[in-house]
Amino acid sequence: MTLRKTDPKRNKYNVDVVADDRRVEKKDKYINEPIQFYVAGARQPFEMVVNEVQKDRITGYLATPKMFQSRR
Repeated sequence: MTLRKTDPKRNKYNVDVVADDRRVEKKDKYINEPIQFYVAGARQPFEMVVNEVQKDRITGYLATPKMFQSRR
């Protein structure tokens, strides 16, 4: 992930997400707005949530899906 732009006054940010050699630009996202993206081999999306926007930094978490093994 690459942080492109922040607007702490309005709690907005722009970020580039790179997954499986693909770059997707997410523009004008607000705090507590989930960003979902898929990774090869995963049935459920990964989810990134930003809780705080500062001048040159964002703070939040990345939720990864639980992987279940199939029964044979």
